[in-house]
Amino acid sequence: MAIERHPQAPHHVHGAVERPHLIFATELDGPALLEALQRPGVLDLLAAQGHAVALALPQLDEPRAQAAQLLNQRGISVIAGLCLPPAEGFAFNLQNYPRATECYAMFHAWAGAQSLSFEAVGLTIEPPLEDVAPIVQRGPRALLRRLWLARENILYPSAQTAFGELIVTMHLDGYEVHVYQMPVIADDRRAGTSLIQRALDIIDLPADVDVLMCSSNVPIDLFGNDLGGALIASYGANADAISIGSVGEGDPATEGRAPLPWAAVRRDALLAAQHADTIYVYSLEDCVARGLLPQLSQLAWDAPARASLGGRVLVALLRAATFAVLVLARFGLTVLAWAGWALALLLWWRGRRHAPRG
Repeated sequence: MAIERHPQAPHHVHGAVERPHLIFATELDGPALLEALQRPGVLDLLAAQGHAVALALPQLDEPRAQAAQLLNQRGISVIAGLCLPPAEGFAFNLQNYPRATECYAMFHAWAGAQSLSFEAVGLTIEPPLEDVAPIVQRGPRALLRRLWLARENILYPSAQTAFGELIVTMHLDGYEVHVYQMPVIADDRRAGTSLIQRALDIIDLPADVDVLMCSSNVPIDLFGNDLGGALIASYGANADAISIGSVGEGDPATEGRAPLPWAAVRRDALLAAQHADTIYVYSLEDCVARGLLPQLSQLAWDAPARASLGGRVLVALLRAATFAVLVLARFGLTVLAWAGWALALLLWWRGRRHAPRG
């Protein structure tokens, strides 16, 4: 069962930054999830401020049903974050796209049986890391080779059709669709290609809310694991919604990495509000544990915020290089063909010019 989008969702008027719609995401399960929601004041604050909660649903179990019921009873909007169990990779991509349809069918039956209301259904689209990570480690040549071979990715058309049909089904069932994407998807759109999608086994979907994952909490020692809001500043204009905060909690790959300090969370929230009406905050449990919920709710959203210069330069250089490669891949053969014709015409003209006159 779906419910309408919360009426307090803000908008931008005449360039003024108004209070955005905050959606706090959580990947907790079992008693820990219920404990986080039942901490004193948490549900009261979420309800009073019109915030929403996105529940990750790798399993459709009793604790998650109880969590959704708690939120429904308080009139707090809930987004169903469809995903796979961690052992299957968590996110959806070209290699496991049939599982998205299966997961949604099970979720829809479960929500109906439990009489649960959800504002929207969310899909996380990420590459299969066991395939992509080794290529990244091997460097630019391996990445360029992957891009060159991307045209031969035969899974892309079938996945595009299947995901498109799934989104139509979700709409017919009354759900809004949120899709969580890597920021580089915007570079593919800008170049008018699908090469990045085919190379990384991801896909651009026609979502109602296109959420770009722009967390500054990245593993770059040079920047102190904080990209300084550079992804938000660069990609924010391309997003319907922006995801911020300390991502990857519970992931062994991020174990030991400190969450973003409050100053960085505040900066990223203010930057995101300059571009989008909706902000996903990762994670609810982190905000509850560190007491950030009241601070985010009381932000002066028109306060100034700037991304760090070093991060902006790095992201700008990477995007420029990516765009050049994509344009070359898209038009390279055409340019070579026209260059060949131009060379042939030039040789013909020179031949006629130097031909003996009789």
